[in-house]
Amino acid sequence: SDGRLNQPLVSLKIWAGSPRLADTSGMDVSVWIARRYDSRFSLLGAMADQLAQAFAERGFDVPDGLPDGSKPGLYIFFNMPPAIEALPAAVRRPGARVAAIQILVDHPLALDAGVMDQTAKLPNFRLALPSLDGLHLLRLRWPTLRHGHMPHGIPVSAVINESECSPEAFANRPHDVILAGSIHTEQEVRDIRWSLPPQTHPWIDEMVELMAAEPAMPYEQALDLVCGSRGVITGNWPMAAALWRAVTAALNRERRINLAKSLQGLDVAIFGNDAWKEICTGSITHAGNITYSTISESLAKGRICLAWGPTQFPHTFSERLLLSMASGCASVAEERYMIRQHFTTHGDAAQLATFDPRNPSAARDRIESLLADPDRASKLASNGRAEVLEHHLWRNRVDLLAALGAEALGSVMKPQPA
Repeated sequence: SDGRLNQPLVSLKIWAGSPRLADTSGMDVSVWIARRYDSRFSLLGAMADQLAQAFAERGFDVPDGLPDGSKPGLYIFFNMPPAIEALPAAVRRPGARVAAIQILVDHPLALDAGVMDQTAKLPNFRLALPSLDGLHLLRLRWPTLRHGHMPHGIPVSAVINESECSPEAFANRPHDVILAGSIHTEQEVRDIRWSLPPQTHPWIDEMVELMAAEPAMPYEQALDLVCGSRGVITGNWPMAAALWRAVTAALNRERRINLAKSLQGLDVAIFGNDAWKEICTGSITHAGNITYSTISESLAKGRICLAWGPTQFPHTFSERLLLSMASGCASVAEERYMIRQHFTTHGDAAQLATFDPRNPSAARDRIESLLADPDRASKLASNGRAEVLEHHLWRNRVDLLAALGAEALGSVMKPQPA
């Protein structure tokens, strides 16, 4: 998710009657979505294509072209542009009638501070955040920045047919347990570490140890505890961002490897990069690398998916959990605040199962209990699929983006006095 914006773009046209577009009623309002990025596993480009399709499914026209400022509209892009000049001039000029919406699918510390210093000053700029972790950092760093929460979404094409969730089809899946996700190699972790001054290395180790023991602890709290107790002033954004990358890479590798190894003896298939090969021994097999667009079909090969959350977000779930549920897996995830907010985890209506990440054996215990009760696992899978289909597709996020854009347009498109 460290992708950079890369041209060209595709535009979308908002229909009359979209929520909160009364501010622009009677106007020809268009939305342009950036479609090409440089990102790992083609994640950002796939998300952009899926969002474009969602707008089309909701009845939006999809013409080609770029905003030239001749009519009001929205310009939507994912993560970070390499420079503010990568945004269309129609967005950057004073009095612009085109709002810019940036969807950040990473931690706030992944933002390029230099670029954000400029974009945050644009009155027509808004930040859409699927994750709420580290949100306070934004207002502290950019006091004028306006942002809104938009949960993750996935395409309807990722949702399997209901018939594939039948007990018979569920029982015929080739694997008991599926894991999907990347880790850094040991050398990559070392390279990131040695890109920083040697005096920071003990801090990195201590933060990793602290966050491993306390999975709900956010990075910025660990940074304050470890570095602040060493007399280091922790409010420096470049330092915080650099250490965050090193800590996250090391912690993600350690946490995911430990979870995978705890399942030794069960039939487990791991989809991910080649760094997994050395870990995949015994009953754990490496099923190969996959791109973001093929995750759903890969997850559908397992009865149960250990849908681990992203390391940089201790409280928010990612789209991987949605993809697991959409694939008809009985999904098992860490106990997290935003999971409790969005999903039912108890009783006959449960849509997924959760485990305490502080307990090393909790994930295995939960998975074994589901393997021993295939009817319950199948019901969990069916409930999860239905919940995602009803509430967590990209088309369910269109109104949120339209409302955020309308609010941004309203702030710069004041009625002229009579």
